[in-house]
Amino acid sequence: MHSYVDLFFDSEGPSPLEISDRLRAAAGMAFIIGPHDIAFEWHTVEEFREKLSKIHAALKGTGVFYRIETVSDEPAYNEPALWPPIGRNDPVHPGY
Repeated sequence: MHSYVDLFFDSEGPSPLEISDRLRAAAGMAFIIGPHDIAFEWHTVEEFREKLSKIHAALKGTGVFYRIETVSDEPAYNEPALWPPIGRNDPVHPGY
């Protein structure tokens, strides 16, 4: 499985560079380029819990909010569809 973390900063809190350093030191994770700020792979619930605990510890007390999104590695996994559909008259959209 893959999990993605999105961070939400407050201009009154620590800088994103400081948070990046904290995440690297405490959780061994670094920011990535793309739609999410951090990504990690895991294979067992214990691995997921360990990584999430390290992220939480690194961010604790900083005022930074975070959101976790996990996606399946299974070939049958379907990407979530936007709702409401962008083109409401688009019969191909699964939310039509």
